[in-house]
Amino acid sequence: MISPFHFSLAVSARVGFPAALALSLFVAAFSARAESFPEPYVSVRPARPTTLPPAPMFSDDETSGRALTPREQRREELDNAPRTEPDSSPSWQGRYTLGPGDTLNFSIFNRPDLSRSSVAIAPDGTISYLQATNVQARGKSIPELRTALERKLAEFHKDPKVIVTPGSLGSKRYTIIGRVREPGSYTLDRPTTVLEGIASAQGIEVGSVSGSAFELADLDRSFVARHGQKLDIDIASLYQRGNLEENAYLQPNDYIYVASALKNEFYVLGAVNNPGRFKITTDTTVTRAINQAGSFNSQAFKMNVLIVRGSIHKPETFVVNVKDILEGRAPDVRIQNRDLVFVHKRPFQIAEKALDSAIFTFVQTVTAEVVNDGFNDVSIPAQ
Repeated sequence: MISPFHFSLAVSARVGFPAALALSLFVAAFSARAESFPEPYVSVRPARPTTLPPAPMFSDDETSGRALTPREQRREELDNAPRTEPDSSPSWQGRYTLGPGDTLNFSIFNRPDLSRSSVAIAPDGTISYLQATNVQARGKSIPELRTALERKLAEFHKDPKVIVTPGSLGSKRYTIIGRVREPGSYTLDRPTTVLEGIASAQGIEVGSVSGSAFELADLDRSFVARHGQKLDIDIASLYQRGNLEENAYLQPNDYIYVASALKNEFYVLGAVNNPGRFKITTDTTVTRAINQAGSFNSQAFKMNVLIVRGSIHKPETFVVNVKDILEGRAPDVRIQNRDLVFVHKRPFQIAEKALDSAIFTFVQTVTAEVVNDGFNDVSIPAQ
């Protein structure tokens, strides 16, 4: 960079020394200020928060539970833990693959007499057109299927130019279950968001008491699942508070589960003999809950039983030493409505590892329950 002194000498020859001196002082001041500026930086939009709230501490005289981890350890564990993130765009539509439920229209160039319309892909994923029979279409794009058909038809026709167009595309579907007006499976034939998925089922189910309407759904315990994993989508934040950052695109085979707000229930899952959900009473405790689930199985680790409470997206978590309770060294812990009691098969030190297992098991259990019952909320078995 040229110094202010050399700059003033160069300019003085043209504009005179006084003007050159003033201009050089201005350049010197600007240069010094410019050198003090920080290096340019790129602003990175932070990811949506996935941290859990601090788990409450149980005092010794209240219960045998305690907080799982210090806040710093919990945050570090969450930062390093793999998460199933929702799509910010419908990337699956970049290459549509065919499957059972789709219908196609076929023709050969300059042979209108060989046209066929609304030919369905069979349940085994195959399709037939003229002499090209039982051609595998499942998983292929339309151009790939066209190539396969042309290869087979070339044995019977001279240089066939096959034209394939979609009739109806019904192989890509998503399912919405629970407290919506019309639960069921819906075709995913265009980019569809979570809100649009709920709207396709005619919205959240509403009840009425004394002329006042109220929603029958517990959105804090509702979720979107993909491949058996709960996505990082907070339906309560989206539906009730209008946070459109949560309005992700659905993918084929996604599940939207809208939980019921009317059930007085709790779940016992993991290493017990009869896992499931049960009615809660005023005297339900951890040990009684485990007994309702058929007691511990042979793989259960009794010293660290996890209690998951509150929103499924930002739960409170506690550890209860059931062995101490059974041996009279600690008081029993009362279960609250919609608690999840999870019995692990082995000791755990990091809270979120046990929590991930509990949520994964919960998502799979709830999905299987509702689907097996025909998409409606299942009733709790009588105790």
